[in-house]
Amino acid sequence: MALKKKLPPSDIAASISLDDLPEAVLLTDDRHEVLAANKAALDFFGYSAAEIVGWPLEKVFPQIPKGLHRALNGEAAAEFEVKVKTRDGQRAIMDFMVAPVKRDGGLAAVIHLGRNARVRRLLEMEVRRARNYFGSIVENSPYGICVTDMSRRIMITNKAVEDLTGYGREELIGQPVTTFYSSEAKKESIDLETLRGGHRVVEQLRFRKKTGEEVPVKVSQSLVYSLDDQSEMLIESYSDQTDRLRVDQLKNEFVFVAAHELRNPTTAIRMLLDIIFDDRRLVIDPIMRGYLAKVQEADDRLIHLVDDLLEVSRTEAGRLKITVEPQNIVEHVNNLMAELRPNAVSKGVNMLYSPSPRTPQVRADANKLKEVLTNLMANAIKYNVTGGTVTVEHEISNGKLVTHVSDTGIGMSDEDQKKLFQKFWRSEDLAVRAQAGTGLGLFIVKELVERMGGKVWAKSRPGKGSTFSFSLPIVD
Repeated sequence: MALKKKLPPSDIAASISLDDLPEAVLLTDDRHEVLAANKAALDFFGYSAAEIVGWPLEKVFPQIPKGLHRALNGEAAAEFEVKVKTRDGQRAIMDFMVAPVKRDGGLAAVIHLGRNARVRRLLEMEVRRARNYFGSIVENSPYGICVTDMSRRIMITNKAVEDLTGYGREELIGQPVTTFYSSEAKKESIDLETLRGGHRVVEQLRFRKKTGEEVPVKVSQSLVYSLDDQSEMLIESYSDQTDRLRVDQLKNEFVFVAAHELRNPTTAIRMLLDIIFDDRRLVIDPIMRGYLAKVQEADDRLIHLVDDLLEVSRTEAGRLKITVEPQNIVEHVNNLMAELRPNAVSKGVNMLYSPSPRTPQVRADANKLKEVLTNLMANAIKYNVTGGTVTVEHEISNGKLVTHVSDTGIGMSDEDQKKLFQKFWRSEDLAVRAQAGTGLGLFIVKELVERMGGKVWAKSRPGKGSTFSFSLPIVD
């Protein structure tokens, strides 16, 4: 295939004519008569070049707009909208840009560049319609909405924000969006990395109304771009959480009372079964003993569920009492190793723990720390495989002691890991469903660790095992 020879710039410029332009072009002289018209202009007006050349400009533009005279006299360029009439009597509106062409200090010609304004008007109408539609959606949304610039000053807001905060729109426009944030919720920085990654940032905050009253609010932030893609804007939406929290509180109260009432009969059943098994005067045949053992197992599961429900209810109702004191975590792990080893042996799972003698103490509640460790270590045994291993290790990171509980068990998918610490959630994996569980244990672990000043997380691969880690502050 032969390549076209590239022409030098001067030849390219010389080869271009007015007929190459898609816009209508008219050239007039200093007497305002038409000197030339390109093909687009001739096609639009319906005249031949021989007919239109020599016409006075007034015949093309029946009503010459204001400002055009300055361009015609060579003073300055001008832009205007003008009504024109074609040869077949059709009337149209055109957008024209007019500029003088000067040579040797004088006016040589005036160039008129125009296009049909119908497309522009249709576009403007669609833009207005879209803007009105968007404005109607924002204004009538049941959620509060604020659009801000990147300095977080409010550009657009709606009636729901006025109702939620008590501030009028005129009081909010131009002000920082944190104007109605409570003192605890105010912060200057925003998570730009997450927002620019195309994700929303959702937080539970408190707003301070103009009256001083505080309300719980769910805040959702998103990043959008202006129409020219040159500037960023933030959209914040708000939903009042007062009613939801009130319902949650009533629900938690009900669960707490129900679980508390269940605790007494389940404990009584446990005590009676213990008496039956320990009383040597009773002769129980093997079949009946097997039945009673199954009853005891079921009662143990019910007691465990009731205890979890009580713990969750205390946590969400603010009844959870935590006393943070220096704790020897090595001693806690060693005690649990001895306590859980029979269960591990029965399942054929090895347990490994070799702490450093220099492992520091942590600040935690003794009972809650034991509950966290018990849950993670028992899960590592429960979801392991025969011949597998459970390993507990410690490391110091960022001034906190991080404890890792690892297993070589069934592992988890990435999708399951996203929901891992949610209340009542359990994986649909058949290997997980085969084990008894309430879906509350890891939720409780997360709540307890965070209330003791730490964080909890997990890493896992299907079929390769899991590692659950939590951090706690180190004793100075």
